[in-house]
Amino acid sequence: MKMPTWTNQSYWSWKRILIAMVALLVVVSLGRSFLGGSARNALDVTGRGGPAAEAPPRKETPRRVVEFNGKKVPVGTGPIATLNPGLARPGSAVNVNATGFDKGAQVQVLLTIGKNKPKVMATDRVDRYGVVDTSFTYPWGAANSGGRQFVTVVQEDGKKSARAELISQAGVATAELSKDVGQPGTALTVDAEGFMPHEKIHVFWGRITGTPSAVLRADETGKLQAEPLRVGVGPVGHNTVILMGTKSKATAMAPFQLLRQYPSVLTKPFAARAGELISLTGKGFAPNERVLGYFGDVSGPPVITMRAAENGTIGGVAFKVPYGLKGRQTLVFVGEQSRASAKAGFLAQPYTPVVRTSTWGGLPGTVLNFYAKGFAPNEAVHVYVEDELVAAFRVDARGNAAAAGQYQIPADAQKSVTFRLVGARSGGTGTVTVKVDKPEGPVNIPPQPKFKLPEDLRR
Repeated sequence: MKMPTWTNQSYWSWKRILIAMVALLVVVSLGRSFLGGSARNALDVTGRGGPAAEAPPRKETPRRVVEFNGKKVPVGTGPIATLNPGLARPGSAVNVNATGFDKGAQVQVLLTIGKNKPKVMATDRVDRYGVVDTSFTYPWGAANSGGRQFVTVVQEDGKKSARAELISQAGVATAELSKDVGQPGTALTVDAEGFMPHEKIHVFWGRITGTPSAVLRADETGKLQAEPLRVGVGPVGHNTVILMGTKSKATAMAPFQLLRQYPSVLTKPFAARAGELISLTGKGFAPNERVLGYFGDVSGPPVITMRAAENGTIGGVAFKVPYGLKGRQTLVFVGEQSRASAKAGFLAQPYTPVVRTSTWGGLPGTVLNFYAKGFAPNEAVHVYVEDELVAAFRVDARGNAAAAGQYQIPADAQKSVTFRLVGARSGGTGTVTVKVDKPEGPVNIPPQPKFKLPEDLRR
């Protein structure tokens, strides 16, 4: 048989060359599969000599199972710490659960705030499963210290530790009212928590500035339990009561429906004369607010000021009827904070004095004195004859006078002289007439000088 040669161009055509290359690739591929399955006796095809290296087996991460709260829980190889709750409120308990520690080891629970030095909050011992279950009270001052906060559980030998981030629920408190509707002054109770122990708590109604309507005090746990409270002043309708701790700045809010006020005021007695007392009683105002009283309308300064009690009532207040008032009068009372108003009235009665002279008649030249009762206490009384001031005197504390003043019947008096006595402050008027007897002949009496009113008898 004659073998093909390179010189035989007809035998090595391009088709035959292509078939030969494909066959060669198949042989090489089969050879590699055989060598890979027989790694021990395989030839070195890497060019480094020696048998081919065997790939290392994949290592499985070991898992431990511990029993926690009656349940089997798989844990990793490193310590892990969790917090409950992770959002802590000042004064509340923070539960710390950690796993992965050495059996029976002593551990410390540290609290780190920002860049401050860690502080030991609790110590405990690891149980037989490597679990730590302990708690600590979240400090009040920590809430407002700033910076991130972490809780770290550290084994006493320092070989193992676990850390968890703690988020502070600063400034948040809760409150609940025994009633959710009422007028200012309505009695109710409030329950609240989340404040510092024994701190003062300011109470506001519908606002958070100005003077608080009440000041309460938390107990040793930072709570209010059925604490008595009076509804304060705020906008009528849907409202909010706000409780704010003076130290912690913790704030609690509760909704409230504020009703409109309808105060009332009574006067007793209803009728009185100028200078006499009229007492006032009322109810329906806001607790502890000032109540302003006006004559007629609310323009100008108030003539009466008083303060309502905690239950919104007023009492134990009286005023003197001013001089110059006559007839029915109206008083308007307005709550300074609530602006609730009430009207009351009284009757200003006039003074009706009774007067007489020391004699009912006489001849010209007779000197008279005056007696009076029923004037205003201690007021000056002016005596007139035909609109001319002729005398004056002052009555006592009961409005009476005896043998007061002086007047001489003039020589030219005819038949009678009528005197009009007028109270300088009260305006009360009394009249008396003296009969003038006719003399038998001429009366030689020098004319009297005009009466000059002393300064101390003007009022």
